[in-house]
Amino acid sequence: MFPQLDDEATRKAYYKEFRKVVEYSDVILEVLDARDPLGCRCFQMEETVLQAEGNKKLVLILNKIDLVPKEVVEKWLEYLRNELPVVAFKASTQHQVKNLNRCSVPVDQASESLLKSKACFGAENLMRVLGNYCRLGEVRTHIRVGVVGLPNVGKSSLINSLKRSRACSVGAVPGVTKFMQEVYLDKFIRLLDAPGIVPGPNSEVGTILCNCIRVQKLADPVTPVETILQRCNLEEISSYYGVSGFQTTEHFLTAVAHRLGKKKKGGIYSQEQAAKAVLADWVSGKISFYTLPPSTHTLPAHLSAEIVKEMTEVFDIEDTEQANEDTMECLATGESDELLGDMDPLEMEIKWLHSPMVKIADAMENKTTVYKIGDLTGYCTNPNRHQMGWAKRNVDLHPRNNSSVDVCPVDRRPMLQRIMETDPLQQGQALASALKNKKKLQKRTDKLASKLSDSMMSALDLSGNADDSAGD
Repeated sequence: MFPQLDDEATRKAYYKEFRKVVEYSDVILEVLDARDPLGCRCFQMEETVLQAEGNKKLVLILNKIDLVPKEVVEKWLEYLRNELPVVAFKASTQHQVKNLNRCSVPVDQASESLLKSKACFGAENLMRVLGNYCRLGEVRTHIRVGVVGLPNVGKSSLINSLKRSRACSVGAVPGVTKFMQEVYLDKFIRLLDAPGIVPGPNSEVGTILCNCIRVQKLADPVTPVETILQRCNLEEISSYYGVSGFQTTEHFLTAVAHRLGKKKKGGIYSQEQAAKAVLADWVSGKISFYTLPPSTHTLPAHLSAEIVKEMTEVFDIEDTEQANEDTMECLATGESDELLGDMDPLEMEIKWLHSPMVKIADAMENKTTVYKIGDLTGYCTNPNRHQMGWAKRNVDLHPRNNSSVDVCPVDRRPMLQRIMETDPLQQGQALASALKNKKKLQKRTDKLASKLSDSMMSALDLSGNADDSAGD
């Protein structure tokens, strides 16, 4: 259930931290990745929360909704609200230390360009849900809200978005958060950040594909790649990596290794290095995907009708559903210049390039070339998955080498605007660091100019000597 670490003492420490979060919290927020909500759910963890003393409440947070089409998010919200309260959310992706941008526009009313920005969406709805709990639960002091979930689903980013500052460390690799962290949101709400949890060892491949284990530490990276090829559109993957004509996973990895120049001793193409490169593209989001909810809903064994009814009454689920609908309407509307105009100019410089998702059903109908992986063609389901199962994965693959996109050079020198955004007590240190970097850059430039000057003088001297020799 917890991170597969080499040190047994470290595993026990992670378990202890998780138990502390559950024990101290009144409400637990389970953060799910909107691309694969069922794959990110940990039913064992939910059962632990519901069985804990103190009548803990559980809320699902559907994070990263900007990576999934609007209609897919709506289907997942409709599916998950049959079990627990669910809030659509998109965490802020800004890199500044404080004053993180938060958009008050509901998710269902935000334009696609606004949703692709770095602003946070869904925070107002989540605060309303917690406010309903305080009001209906007659809370007279404060509540503690624990934030749990798999690694890299956006737990710390959610806390930073609510706090509107970088209160917790974030990263794209598992294991950034190692201890419970308490963040004071206001005088009524305290947030508890927990280390990431993962399913048990029986679902190792799914754990890897959910980025719960570091790719560099994998002993067998080939098996997860085989699973990716089984679940995704092979034609799109073939186009993405610029390879074709493969019939097995080994042939595919050999072609990718040849394409990327991954070799080991003796000049043999390394399938392991190629597999790790493919997995790195998968977990980093370069290979975009999303899943669809099952067509029929089955209530999990750890949830009962009484629990569902209690959660609905405590959190005023009707108000939450209306807020989710308002949030999702933002995806369908056109671009809003007024809203974008309120954003930080520095954030406007970055352009988000997203092509439409490719529906696997349409892609499979239009296929002309069949890439065989064993006896599989294009897509299959994993029979060992839990009853809810893996839904179909729709894959959007961006070309690796896109010469049509102009990349603007990045100025590495610190900007005054960024220095002003730092803490006032640290602005002097930031300015000193900026001056130091400027001196280094100037010294580098002078050194390069001296080398060029010496080279030109040497060339002129050699030319003069040659002319003198010819004259003699």
